[in-house]
Amino acid sequence: MTGGQNPNFVSDCLLSASDSHCDKGWLLYGDHCYHFETEVVKNWQDAETHCASEQGHLVSFHSQQELSFLTGEQLIKAHQSDPADDVWTGLNDLFIPGMFTWSDEHITTFTYWAPGEPNNHDGFHEDCVEITNGTVSWWNDLNCDAHLDWICKIAKGKDPIQPPEPPPPIPGNT
Repeated sequence: MTGGQNPNFVSDCLLSASDSHCDKGWLLYGDHCYHFETEVVKNWQDAETHCASEQGHLVSFHSQQELSFLTGEQLIKAHQSDPADDVWTGLNDLFIPGMFTWSDEHITTFTYWAPGEPNNHDGFHEDCVEITNGTVSWWNDLNCDAHLDWICKIAKGKDPIQPPEPPPPIPGNT
């Protein structure tokens, strides 16, 4: 163990999540379960649609503690195929320009914008919000068509919908 860090921290969290009303692969924090999707990048709308199909939404944050837990160095590196990848959140201003709201309809009570953000950089329509993966995990507004990893959030005890099992092969058809 170096620097006071537990090398089994991530696996311990994932194991406790599966034992505490979160499906396997989901991380428990407070009353919610979180899933870091890193295998397939999607634009913001497709990522939100995927989360909705799992009975959730793109992640919303309501405190510095929640943000810090999910963007902690060990967790973000453990869940991302490329440690430099940024991730979608549910924060957006798609409905009222300049008024950022969460896709799960929770009121925005906490923000963690990077200095100078949100800024619609170079006049582009940056209506969706990513978490940057750097020394500090700031929030940045970005064009919703960008393809990023994302984090889904569901209520604890609400298991994600599992895809149906494919039908067995028909004998004689190959």
